[in-house]
Amino acid sequence: MAFFASPEDCARAFYDAVAAADIEATMAVWSEEEEICCVHPAALPLYGYAAVRTAWEAIYRNSPRMRVELRDEHWTRTIGLVAQHAIEWIYLGDDPNPRGPVFATNLFIRAPQGWRLLVHHASPLNAEPGAAAGNVILH
Repeated sequence: MAFFASPEDCARAFYDAVAAADIEATMAVWSEEEEICCVHPAALPLYGYAAVRTAWEAIYRNSPRMRVELRDEHWTRTIGLVAQHAIEWIYLGDDPNPRGPVFATNLFIRAPQGWRLLVHHASPLNAEPGAAAGNVILH
């Protein structure tokens, strides 16, 4: 079992696993708690290890190579929980044009086996980041 000494190590391993389309490495970053949650853009939330794994297997089976570029990262830290917020730009296969932007929040929890991913939530953005600052409409 992999040991991640920091949430940054865990995040790097997560995005490396996605780029490699490696399901075992992808799932190795996740917490072993059944309360894990993964929300892919414009999709319903997935709860639990089996549901999260099944979704990533389908993504890897149905998508070309994928690389995620993170921009505008922000980290928030508490004693046993760390949040990473970032804008994801997703490159598929050899296409030089990214898909996105997607706003992602990753929550990492400190476990006996090191830091683990508890929640990955990715939502599509309808505008360039910062374009709507000051013009926020709720719902």
